[in-house]
Amino acid sequence: MSYPSLAPHRRSFDSRRRRRRIIVSLIIVIAFALIALAVRYRTEERRALDYMAVATEIAQSQAESADSLTQMLLDLGSLERQDIISRIDSLGEQASRDLQLLDDQVVPALVAEANGYLSVALGAWHESLTSFDAAVLLILDTEESEVEGDAALTTVFELLRVGDRAFRGFLEARSRIEGDVATGAIADVAYVPDNRENLFDGASIANRFRVTVKLGERHDVSVTARTVPDPLGTRNDRPVVPTSETFGVLAVVTNQGNLTEEGIEVTMTLGSGSNADTRITRQQLVLSLAPGEATTVDFSDLTLVPGALYDLRITASIAEDADPLNNVFELAFYRNLDE
Repeated sequence: MSYPSLAPHRRSFDSRRRRRRIIVSLIIVIAFALIALAVRYRTEERRALDYMAVATEIAQSQAESADSLTQMLLDLGSLERQDIISRIDSLGEQASRDLQLLDDQVVPALVAEANGYLSVALGAWHESLTSFDAAVLLILDTEESEVEGDAALTTVFELLRVGDRAFRGFLEARSRIEGDVATGAIADVAYVPDNRENLFDGASIANRFRVTVKLGERHDVSVTARTVPDPLGTRNDRPVVPTSETFGVLAVVTNQGNLTEEGIEVTMTLGSGSNADTRITRQQLVLSLAPGEATTVDFSDLTLVPGALYDLRITASIAEDADPLNNVFELAFYRNLDE
C-alpha cells in the first residue's frame, strides 16, 4: 500500500510562511517610516513655530522703528542736529540687531518662502537706515551742490519702500502656511505708509533739513556773573558793593550751542584805574559742557580797596563762537567806603 507524498504540502506551507514574514517585515518597515515621518514633521513644525515667533518679534521691533522715524520727520523743526543723528543711528543699530537675529534662525521648509521675503525686507530697511545719517550730513555739510544730498536721501526713502513691499510679500506668504504655524497677530510694518507719502519725498525733506536753523552745527557759550556780596545802591549811576570780610565773583557759563564744548577757558580781570600793577587776572578751565548745560565758576578771596571804582571783565573763550558778544561780561562798580 502506498501513501501520497507530503513534499508538495510542505513546500506550499513554507512558501506561505515566507510570504507572511515578508509582509510582516514590510509592515514593520512602513510603520517605522511613518513614525520617522511623523517625528520629522513634528520637528519641522516646532522649528517653524520657533522661527515664526522670532519673525513676530522682529516685525514688532521694526513697526516701532517705523513709527519713531515718522515722528522724527514730523518733529524735524524742533529737533537739534545731534538729536537727529542720534535717533537715526539708534534706528540703524536696531535694524542691525534684527537682521542678525533673523540670520541666526534655522529656516524649515514650511517657512522658506516667508523667510525669503522677510530677509529682503530687513536687508532693505537695514541698508536704508544705516546710510540715512550719511545722507543727512551730506545735505547739511555740503555747500557746493544740493543735487548729491537730495539724491542720497531719495535713495534712502526708496530703500524703505522696497522693504515695505517685501514685507507685504512676507505677510502673504505667511497667510498661506498651513496648520498652526502662522496663527496669531503680527505687526504690519510700513516705514512709508500710504497716508504719509509726502513725508518721504527726498527733495522736500532735504530742503527742510537745510532751512531748519537748529540742525546746523553751532558753537556758542555765554557768560554772566554777579559779585559776592551783591551791590547795594548806586553812586554816579554805578552799583556800589558794600564792605565785607571777603569779596568774590561767581561767573555762570552756559553752552548755548548744540554741540558739546570742551576746554572752555574762563578769564576774570579786575582792576581799578589805569594802574596795571593793581589789576588782578585769574583763569579757570571748564573741562566739558553739554548743549544747554551751565556751570558756575567761583573766583573768590579777592582784595579790594574801599572807595575805588573797579572794572570787572569776564570772558568765556572757545573756537568758532557763533555769538562772540554773549561770551563777555563787564561791570563797573564802586567798592563802598569804610564806615
